[in-house]
Amino acid sequence: MSQKAVHHRLQRHIVIVGLLITAAGVIAASETLHDEVAALIVWSEGVIALNPILGMAVFVLLAMVSAMVAFFSSAILVPVAVYTWGKVTCLVLLWLGWLLGGIASFCIGRFLGVKFAALLIGEDRIADWQSQVSERTRFIHILAFQAIVPSEIPGYVLGILRYRFSFYLAALAITELPYVVAVVFLGESFVKGESTLIILLGLVIIVLGIFVIRFYRFHRA
Repeated sequence: MSQKAVHHRLQRHIVIVGLLITAAGVIAASETLHDEVAALIVWSEGVIALNPILGMAVFVLLAMVSAMVAFFSSAILVPVAVYTWGKVTCLVLLWLGWLLGGIASFCIGRFLGVKFAALLIGEDRIADWQSQVSERTRFIHILAFQAIVPSEIPGYVLGILRYRFSFYLAALAITELPYVVAVVFLGESFVKGESTLIILLGLVIIVLGIFVIRFYRFHRA
């Protein structure tokens, strides 16, 4: 995949994220829609309260799955988690789930190989992104790669390339933490109906994403 195609995909990914955040802001701004979603959140909290430990385990598991496949995002569950357990606990559980998902995808790529990983995210996607890094890629570039590429991809690719696990885990932990903080903040703002903050957060993510893409391009030049 050419550098131009890489940058186009990354920009498209950021735009999609920005649009989803904007949509959440629109829902939060609508009293009717927000009340309906809030009622669902309260109902979900009541169900979780029947078995809190199981609820936490399921949330971590779903966060883990969302970090491994593209068709599901744990972000939609965060408002429920924030309402049920509070910001700090939600942040820890979400970060743990995403870290476990990244570790699992890395192990799948490393020990089960391309064919098995391709069943989960597609052979074409693996081949495209595999051309952008190698087992000798500098850590600072891996940080940028991990930060801006869709989260379900880097673990498989770097595992297949047999990149050093300790460096991958460090990059994963560092780059996922700001996203976890942002998602939890977004979830709390949604619960409170703070639509302006949600939209502003979306704009900040887009601006930061563009900055990281430019940084990525500079270090690939």
